[in-house]
Amino acid sequence: AVVSTQSGHYGRGEMKVLIVCVLLGLSQGLDKLKWTADCNNIDTAARDYVEDKIANSKVYLIGLTYCGWCTWAKEYIVKMGFSSSDIVVDNLDDLPSDVPYKMDIINYAYCQYSQMKTVPQVFLNQNFVGGASDTRQAYYTGAGAKAAYDSGAITRYNMFKKEVKKAAIEFVDDGVARSSGGKYLVLSKTHCRHCFAAKDCLKDAGIPDSDIELYEINDFQTHDEIKLYKARITGSPFTPLLAYNGKVLQDHAALVKATGCSG
Repeated sequence: AVVSTQSGHYGRGEMKVLIVCVLLGLSQGLDKLKWTADCNNIDTAARDYVEDKIANSKVYLIGLTYCGWCTWAKEYIVKMGFSSSDIVVDNLDDLPSDVPYKMDIINYAYCQYSQMKTVPQVFLNQNFVGGASDTRQAYYTGAGAKAAYDSGAITRYNMFKKEVKKAAIEFVDDGVARSSGGKYLVLSKTHCRHCFAAKDCLKDAGIPDSDIELYEINDFQTHDEIKLYKARITGSPFTPLLAYNGKVLQDHAALVKATGCSG
């Protein structure tokens, strides 16, 4: 599907990260726990417990010991520049006896923040981001590295910039790889006539949205590094960056050839 993603802006010293891994993929785990969301009955002890963890953790994760998507999200959190020790984990199948009832923790997170019954649920600086793929996208956009820098997990600005560069390159390379199988990647900007031309070409050729991965990168922390990397690949730093079938397209003419659009 066509995707448009933008990163947030945060002031230094203001960033904390919360990951709430509720359970799906793990939907079977939810079934075993017999949980039904009830937003009319919020347990105050669970509310206070979760809010305290949000306020006092760089990274907070609610999950299960066997939650694969939680593990995947944590890998991207570490890539952002956090250390494993920054991640405070509450596994619902392994909570100490003095913690409020586990289903009330899920219920509060669901009702107050996410309205999602998937794994995981991620908050950056108390702002809800989304699930596992959104966590990966926060890494790609550089919002994750900014979160790590603002929270003090990354202590030096040059290290922050290094993480942003790494994320930009991985974003492009992974996106190009995902275009294998006859799909398209478009890294665009909202006010860019060449980007408009590329989108018009795809529309003219009748390329379905399901075959296009589109991002407007204006506000990405990785914006500048994406353009620099594009210059290394194609010789031009200007958007859009285009890929088709696992390969970067050199220019608009290559897109016309690939799609068969009228130009």
